[in-house]
Amino acid sequence: MNTSQPRWTITGLDQDGNDISAEIESFRQLTHLEQVVPGRYSFLLLLSLFGGWKSGTVDPYKVVREIRLLEIGEASVLKPPIQNRYPPLKGLWHKHYLDQGLASLAMNVQKGLRMYGIPYMDQKIADAEAARETRYFTAEDVHALTADLVHGNLRRLREAAAMTGEWILFAKYEGKNYYLDITTHDQSLHDHVRKNIDIGCPGARHPPGDLSTPGPARR
Repeated sequence: MNTSQPRWTITGLDQDGNDISAEIESFRQLTHLEQVVPGRYSFLLLLSLFGGWKSGTVDPYKVVREIRLLEIGEASVLKPPIQNRYPPLKGLWHKHYLDQGLASLAMNVQKGLRMYGIPYMDQKIADAEAARETRYFTAEDVHALTADLVHGNLRRLREAAAMTGEWILFAKYEGKNYYLDITTHDQSLHDHVRKNIDIGCPGARHPPGDLSTPGPARR
């Protein structure tokens, strides 16, 4: 059985009316989605990855990597999956993937600062207090402080599997994950994302076994 072929046929036109079906199919083959989750990803997800790849805003290989790790039960450096508890995505699950660009870096640096502060600075202050001396930060200290704030906290987040990112949306049914779309933390987009899922993935709305009914959230 050839598991590299989905159960649907890809057709599509670009904004100028040109047939890009072959390009989308080639992209699908490159992502290895069918090998990772045969028959359990939506055309909507494929198009979101394709559009993000074309615009340079999404690295599809990072998304597929997180899906693969989730499928084989291997830990990631990003946060574990959690079930959404609030509308409009209530009942669906999300798994983080590391987004492209400075926004993702800034989001994780901010999270690291909230969780860990700046240990280098804390230690310098503690040392000065223990010695009962007045000490000043030097230019070298500023470099070390900045490195600890960024690289040090990113390392701590990775070690704690607490890196954050944007969302891979999926549903659970009969012990398997069905991957629906990607989205961001921006809640203003979630109504639109939910409508697209309901239209493009009707089985995620009211499937057998009440797939969309939320259960206990996992963090």
